[in-house]
Amino acid sequence: MKNYNVLLIITVFLLTACSSNEDSPNNTNPGIFSANTTEIRFNGATIEWTESNDPDGDEVTYAIILDGQEIASGGTSLTYSFTGLEPETLYEGYVEARDGNGGTSQAPYFFTTEPEVLIFEVDIQCRWWEGAGGYGIVNYFEINAVPDAISYYVEILEYSPDPIPSNVGRTYSWTPNSNLPTGNNVGSGSSHLTEYTPGVYHANTSTGSGSLIYLNDAIANCEAVNATARVTVIVGE
Repeated sequence: MKNYNVLLIITVFLLTACSSNEDSPNNTNPGIFSANTTEIRFNGATIEWTESNDPDGDEVTYAIILDGQEIASGGTSLTYSFTGLEPETLYEGYVEARDGNGGTSQAPYFFTTEPEVLIFEVDIQCRWWEGAGGYGIVNYFEINAVPDAISYYVEILEYSPDPIPSNVGRTYSWTPNSNLPTGNNVGSGSSHLTEYTPGVYHANTSTGSGSLIYLNDAIANCEAVNATARVTVIVGE
């Protein structure tokens, strides 16, 4: 019975000693450090922070908190990259240094993700129509509306045969709220923007009209044009 009591006392002492070490009132929090954003993308960002030195010599690990949610912990790296975020959105959070004994220190950060950017190329096309007084004909680049687009920008990269003045380098820009001509209202000359049908934009280059007896020649010249344009679309909410 005496042996049992002695064993019980030793066990309680050891458990009390372990608890006291883990929750030591003498433990010092990890040192002050700072965090900042080094790269911002439309769907993510990268942050980095300075090292937090622990006065007690404890090993420091870091946790990443974003908008109130812990998304990573236990690492010793001084950088973290976020992915899968929403474009044009403000995010806030902090990096928390932890010494493993209950001590913590925090460094806040924030960033706003960039707008989404779509870049693609389109080739030139040709269309014509007949009317009572003759025909109309146009070379154009067709751009379909992009959901949640904020703005459109088109730059001609190649154009052959290239007229004078050159079409290469010519640019077009508009927004979904631009009041553009519709249908075949392409005007005369070059560089006319139209919303041919709802949600279908035409960046027109050369336009022309004439008597129907010249239509076949006009079509041949129109279809002989080879050209490429780069389209840049800024997408947001």
